[in-house]
Amino acid sequence: MPIASVPDHVAVAVPHLGTAAARWRGLGGEWASPLLRDEQAGFGTRQLRYRGGAKLELLEPVGDDSFAAAFVARFGARIHHVTLTVPELLPAVGTLRDEGYDVVDVFAEGDVWHEGFLRPSQVGGMIVQVAWSGRTDEQWASTMDEPLREPSPTAARLIGPTLTHPDRDAARRLWCSLGAEVAEDGDALVVGWPGAALDVRVEPGPTAGPVGLRFEGASSLADDPVLGPATLPA
Repeated sequence: MPIASVPDHVAVAVPHLGTAAARWRGLGGEWASPLLRDEQAGFGTRQLRYRGGAKLELLEPVGDDSFAAAFVARFGARIHHVTLTVPELLPAVGTLRDEGYDVVDVFAEGDVWHEGFLRPSQVGGMIVQVAWSGRTDEQWASTMDEPLREPSPTAARLIGPTLTHPDRDAARRLWCSLGAEVAEDGDALVVGWPGAALDVRVEPGPTAGPVGLRFEGASSLADDPVLGPATLPA
């Protein structure tokens, strides 16, 4: 049985958020959240919103021994996860575990945020974060020190990440369990949610992993170990 979910954002881990931000703001993204730094968890984060409403999170290491530092040291700047929000976390976790998925690092004690994670080995080279939020986007944005700006009508539109996966049936089963509608586009799978700004494209490949971020109305940018993944045509 699938969970009820909505895609919230796609996250890219980078060595330094401030350095990478110029690349992603240059595509027309506007800040949608304040800069948050969690010294104990070892990361800093901030989100950009693009035309059409899709959001990109930039995630940087804080300290040398955090999960973010280990990820960047191994892969460089790369797609780290996709976040799906759910009405309640623990029932969604239970459903996914019943489907045979191992949801780890489950946290459901906070007032405004609960989360759990599916490992890259289950998803196909990328993490899926399943989360409940007790705040709306507008409430998160209200904590910014600057006014919230809407992206320009001429800004790029973020469509979503493209992944490769060697097992089409396994990929289909996973995303269906995560509440998505999965359609075929030739040999690829298009993973979407009704009315959502963000989707996921899964293409066949010998190994599993992220390829880049699809944008509409943006020039192609090459993969860069400091600035982030490649941008791909929609």
